[in-house]
Amino acid sequence: MSRVLTAVHCEGVRVDCLGNYLAGLGLLAAVSRRWPNVRGCWRRGHFVLVGESLNAEAVERFLLHEWKPSLYERWWKDAQETDKRTDRAIQSARGWEPDINRVRLLDCHVIGCGTKRRFNHVVGTGGNVGRRDLEGVFGKALKLVRAQPGRSVQSWLRNSLFAEPASLPALASAGTWFVYANERFNSGQMPSREKGWISPWAILLAMEGVRLLRGGVGRRMGSRARSYAVFPFLCDAPSPATEGEIKLTRAEFWAPVWKQPANCAELEALLERGLARLGDRAAKAPHEFALAARSAGVDSGVGTFARFSLRQTTSSQVFEAIPGESVRVAGKERTESDLLWPLIEWMRFLPEPPSSAKRASFRGLRGPIEVEIIRLAERPDDAERWRSLLLLLAVVQDRLDRNMASRDRSRPAAPRPVPLLDQEWFDKAWPVGPPEILVARAIASVGAGSNAPLFVNVVGADEDKWGKRKFPPSRPNRAVYHSGDPARALAGILERRLADAPERRLADAELLEGLPLGGTAPCMPGTIDAVLSGSIDLELVVRWLPAMVMLDWRSFESSPERSEAVSSAYFLHSLFRPLFHPGRIMLNGQALFREERLRGAPPARKAATARSILHLIRSGDWAQAVDAARGRYLAEGIRIITPPAEMDVDGERMAAALLIPMRSADVEAGFERWMTPRSGKAEREGN
Repeated sequence: MSRVLTAVHCEGVRVDCLGNYLAGLGLLAAVSRRWPNVRGCWRRGHFVLVGESLNAEAVERFLLHEWKPSLYERWWKDAQETDKRTDRAIQSARGWEPDINRVRLLDCHVIGCGTKRRFNHVVGTGGNVGRRDLEGVFGKALKLVRAQPGRSVQSWLRNSLFAEPASLPALASAGTWFVYANERFNSGQMPSREKGWISPWAILLAMEGVRLLRGGVGRRMGSRARSYAVFPFLCDAPSPATEGEIKLTRAEFWAPVWKQPANCAELEALLERGLARLGDRAAKAPHEFALAARSAGVDSGVGTFARFSLRQTTSSQVFEAIPGESVRVAGKERTESDLLWPLIEWMRFLPEPPSSAKRASFRGLRGPIEVEIIRLAERPDDAERWRSLLLLLAVVQDRLDRNMASRDRSRPAAPRPVPLLDQEWFDKAWPVGPPEILVARAIASVGAGSNAPLFVNVVGADEDKWGKRKFPPSRPNRAVYHSGDPARALAGILERRLADAPERRLADAELLEGLPLGGTAPCMPGTIDAVLSGSIDLELVVRWLPAMVMLDWRSFESSPERSEAVSSAYFLHSLFRPLFHPGRIMLNGQALFREERLRGAPPARKAATARSILHLIRSGDWAQAVDAARGRYLAEGIRIITPPAEMDVDGERMAAALLIPMRSADVEAGFERWMTPRSGKAEREGN
């Protein structure tokens, strides 16, 4: 038999502030006394009641004439003040209390955990926030509702439920939950506005809803593990991003917002289990809550989290619930949390405690990263936020790299470089990459999959072929990256990689040195030509290079669009490129270099020749550089045409362009323009 359900939209109960959100919980709890099967949910930012034989007039009539708000009294106040260091007095008072409702009220304020007591920061320290006493606020609101004429009380109720205009009374000490009723200094002719205009019904319903935020004691497995206090969807304070934010935020409350109608029992079960999870552990820090929301690692039914930061704004004795942006819960498919997950474990090794309480220990490493991760969880489709996080990680990694304490092996948890990140980060940050970013990606992919990726030339750390990174005891000399002249920085990296080229011996051949210049993201001739001509900003390339080397380019496969190059600078570049190209170069069906013609021999070059030519290129001695290249090709039986006498090319830019990887086919096509035509007899003798 089908049932007809009606919906009552309460446009006045919204998630714009913590007090109104708690009022939504209290409204469901209150109405459930009259209609046990009533359900509630959040739609379009406001609360909706769903049930049989339900309408706005019936709800309003019940709250006005039948509902009796649950009494709010701090009956544990004496026990709390008797013993402020342990939880013995609180536990004793709780054990002797016969009224289960009073016990539950205590559990939503303070939990005894071992020998310490833990407060629910949503309700301050046991029901008071500095001079703001929640018991006093409740008494004033209840007195106003009972003492005022019926028409005023009804208008206040309709204002709270349906956002209808009304002349509201002044209520003090309600600014913790209702930020618009907070005391404001220097806001007018008077030095401050001490009282806020607020409906007493909003206070009463919020007091009813906060009773559902009961805490408990969690226990870990293990004989030495200690118990810990937990409150629904309450996480630790974020790490300070600046020195002025130290001890400014008490905690954060992530209010679950659900779209599917749920009754009061289901809501209590949701809040009772109210821990977001990351893998097999609870999410405690705000950025962990953000990732848990994006990865759907939360209790079922939650569609969005509304963030409220319990933060000091007017006084060090009080704090307010400042609303933040909402974080949507993702589906079961691969989400942004999978990309951000490696950062969670890495952040534990940062040389800064999760909550810096002293200015002496503040380093400003963890806090800015937490802020960027939360911003990214709020808008995961915003490419600018992905780029901002990448740049920030590169800055933090550089600070760790320059700090001697990061290389102290005696520390039990020494800092580590940023872990290898998935290459999908690039697609998130640049749906359509500009030429400078594509060049930075190509350079960062040099050496990917080897024991000497370009990462080791940018960061003073080690990386093995499996992608594990660590700081050695001393900063190695191969880390030559700097933020000075961009062309010189890239040329210096090329020179260092040639100097560190590993030696290897080929069967029946001389001792050769391989060229560690291969990359998985090669660029096309048109891009190389743009670098040589100066139309590509190398400053932007060098700026993004530390961020690009954090990504995993080992399995990257690119298919760049064809682009041609016709400038004289690229023509000269094509002469030197085969000597710096690690791949096999085939001309007329044969390998260009004799040692590569051996069966099974891998591509190899003499790095000594490349180093000497690079030195001539950087110094601008083009005649000597061309002669050295001609001599190397003559040794292979290949003659080249005579280049022009004068060449106006910047040597540092030419060296920087030689660091950018290219495809073997493009290198072959460019070098063929230098080869002199051969007669038929010579071709037959060559064959």
